[in-house]
Amino acid sequence: MPSARSSDSVDMKKLLLIWVIAGAALAGLAGCAQIKKPAAQVRAVPTGVRFDQVGSITLYPGEPCTPQIMFNFRSAGSTVWLGAPKYETKMLTEAAKNNRRVHISGKWRRSGQSNCSYVEVTSAEVTR
Repeated sequence: MPSARSSDSVDMKKLLLIWVIAGAALAGLAGCAQIKKPAAQVRAVPTGVRFDQVGSITLYPGEPCTPQIMFNFRSAGSTVWLGAPKYETKMLTEAAKNNRRVHISGKWRRSGQSNCSYVEVTSAEVTR
């Protein structure tokens, strides 16, 4: 008949194993967590001012301050948020996927929230 001490030792090993598995599972879940990127700094520009620049485009990585914003446009060391109609959205999405430079024309707009300026794209074309 096994002694009480060996039974306690087996129970302790089982408990330790359960804690190790639980800790590994929690560490695995923490590793899968998405790190939220900080919002890009946006310049406050008066509404209606024309915008005409060439630069690179990426898809907007988070929750925009207005639903029109779908892209980040980088040019001359600054980042501008862009909103575009359907045709331009398709072209800009392809340019973002293929890391292509684009020429953007549009007008500055503001949403109802403070510090939410973006460019409403009126034309966009891929450049070399």
